[in-house]
Amino acid sequence: MRSIPTWLVSEPCTDVDLGVIKTGKEAQVNLVQRTGADGTTCQFARKRYLPREVKFKGQLEALGVQRASTFVNDVQYREGRQFRKSRDRRAVAQMSTYGKRLLQDRWTGHEHEIMTRLWKAGLSVPYPIAYGDDVFDLEYIGDDTQAAPQLNAARLTRVELDEAFAQVVAGLRIVIREGFAHGDLSAYNLLWWDDRIWFIDFPQAVDIAANLAGLDFVRRDVVNICGWFQHKGLDVDADDVFDDLLHFM
Repeated sequence: MRSIPTWLVSEPCTDVDLGVIKTGKEAQVNLVQRTGADGTTCQFARKRYLPREVKFKGQLEALGVQRASTFVNDVQYREGRQFRKSRDRRAVAQMSTYGKRLLQDRWTGHEHEIMTRLWKAGLSVPYPIAYGDDVFDLEYIGDDTQAAPQLNAARLTRVELDEAFAQVVAGLRIVIREGFAHGDLSAYNLLWWDDRIWFIDFPQAVDIAANLAGLDFVRRDVVNICGWFQHKGLDVDADDVFDDLLHFM
């Protein structure tokens, strides 16, 4: 993995928003330029989780996002992620304003925790810098002219497709070995940059041991991504990949 400047995380700095990189169903990602205390600059991605409901006119503009979250029915993903206080559990079950705030915070911290663990395990993921409230800062993948394209938008040769698929399987082995399922894997949640696959978007990641449907999420991830490569002309078998992954649990 590339080394990360220590001042990126710990030293006083100034951030300037350079605009939207992409908007997904549960978050918007902006490009931010940071200037450190010594004048050094770098760019990173700031993921802002979209509000689950709009309470007043102008709320989205005030938050700096373009729309509200379209992700619903997250109960199946949350199995195994318990709130300690009974008050918190009731608030989440009733989906009160406080409960929705708890869920927002839990999803932000959950993604940071998962990506930190996977980065340390050697998975090709953007370096997780820091998180707070409804934002998550992470390494920017791209250059001064463009952000790394999602796999579905990348123009790959047959040789590159073969290499990309091999990297996806190798990456899934790491994810499984760490005890997780991505939970939402597709060609939209993978980047292709410098001949390398990058795994992104882990707020829905599932602990296989804690979630009764853990293996179902693994199989769904495998079927989804294998289907995309099959559509591109590769002779891949989802059952074979799934069986292979089970050996790494």
